[in-house]
Amino acid sequence: MMHGFRWGIGLSAMATVLGGLGMWRAEQAAHPELIEILMPEPVRLPSLPPLPLPPPAADGLAKQVRVRVLSESNGAPLEGAMVALLRGKVDLSQPLEAAFTNAEGVALFTEAQGGLFAVCARGAGHAEECEAEVGVVAGGELSVELRLPPGAVVEGQVHHHDGSPAEGVRLMATGMGVNGRMTVMPAQAVTDAEGRYRLDGVSPGYVQVTPFAPEGPGKARDVEGEVAVGAVARLDVQLAGFAPVTVHLDIAPNDVDSADVRSVSLSGALRRQPDGSWTGRSEAGKQYVFADGYIGWSSGRAGLAVELTPGVAATFRIPFGHHRIPGLFLIPMPPPRRDEDVEASRFELAGRVFLPDGTPVKGGMRVSTEVPMDSFRRCGNEPRIHSHHRFEGSEFVIRPMAGEREVYAWLDDGRAGKVTVRGRVGEMVSADIRLEETGAVVGQLEVEDDYFSDRRRIISVDGMWFGVWHRSNQDGSFIVAGLAPGKHELDTPAGPLAFNINARERTNLGLLKEPPREEVSAASP
Repeated sequence: MMHGFRWGIGLSAMATVLGGLGMWRAEQAAHPELIEILMPEPVRLPSLPPLPLPPPAADGLAKQVRVRVLSESNGAPLEGAMVALLRGKVDLSQPLEAAFTNAEGVALFTEAQGGLFAVCARGAGHAEECEAEVGVVAGGELSVELRLPPGAVVEGQVHHHDGSPAEGVRLMATGMGVNGRMTVMPAQAVTDAEGRYRLDGVSPGYVQVTPFAPEGPGKARDVEGEVAVGAVARLDVQLAGFAPVTVHLDIAPNDVDSADVRSVSLSGALRRQPDGSWTGRSEAGKQYVFADGYIGWSSGRAGLAVELTPGVAATFRIPFGHHRIPGLFLIPMPPPRRDEDVEASRFELAGRVFLPDGTPVKGGMRVSTEVPMDSFRRCGNEPRIHSHHRFEGSEFVIRPMAGEREVYAWLDDGRAGKVTVRGRVGEMVSADIRLEETGAVVGQLEVEDDYFSDRRRIISVDGMWFGVWHRSNQDGSFIVAGLAPGKHELDTPAGPLAFNINARERTNLGLLKEPPREEVSAASP
């Protein structure tokens, strides 16, 4: 039995080997010998450029506008300061687009519309400070840091015409600061149940306060004298009640077609009605109806002293005619265009800014273009005015005047470039700007310490004013970008000053002092 078992295993193994050999022969018979066929190299197509990105837009919400507010005196963050985004002229009768800073001195705007605006702030014990001409695109971000100078306080109490405390009256303070500038962002406060208010953060100088009661706008009141830094000035307001008013302007038949009435006001602005009348509410008491505008190329005016009774409607007819000053002859000039007409004459330009190597700009940049002036109102030696909107990142959207425009972009390190575009009214145009390897010169000129001098100076390099790549500030500091590497000359009050420019660098000339008066007299012929 043992031998039979071993033989059985041997037969099985042999059958397996022979069976496998037969299958191999069958496969060999079914598959002929393979012959290698040479194939050509695959064709390598050139890589396609990336699809162009859609141009940036201003019509949409910015991702974030972050404003940090510090004290100019000690650099500490200011909590509770009001920050406002100001788009165009401020209408005192309307609330501000505003937010308040947190304990870190930061105010965040997470639902701000993209566009161009100014950022201003003021806080307790601190006056106004602004950064004008900034911009942000839809989905973009912007960071602003403001250092507020010392301020002043105006406080007081508001009463109704019957002597009772006036609760809920909003007071807006404007005026001319000690630095000679008109304030941009009004300080505001609301009266409590006792009619008391406190305007903390008023810009020192001459201050005017306008009350806005629920019944209508009140007459502006001036704070007596100049409000000093750190002072607490007092202004009590006795409202005279309010009355509805209608004003009709009588215009001579020969002047009707050329008359352009711009505004009619009493204690507040009245609104034009379809029938040509002007209506609104005014504080009662002794007031003055004033109408302003143009008749052809000459000024048009109308005025009338009136007295209003609280709650009693009043209607007035006053003549609107040519305004002439006895003994003064003025050369006729066409009237300036209305603000709404100027805005309606623009087009939208969207684009991106690239470094010389083609990479997008990171950080801050300025996009500049000339602001066209009426040739009739511009002196021959008056420098041209340019906008200088600051954006963060590489994207920008601006609104130049219609026509052919040169648009410039520049960085604080001096690299700059330009592009020429043409746009029709209301058109949306897209163009990119490539920067060049240029540099910048910076410095500071002495400024006069008086109210009415314009502390911004015209800086001339090589006999030219680089207005589009030039920025000067109220403290006399300046920067001129877009200068080719090499030797240049700066025109200063003390004469020409030579300096050298390197690409991507700022050449700092420091403080440039005015020459002593005796030296100026000795040098004069």
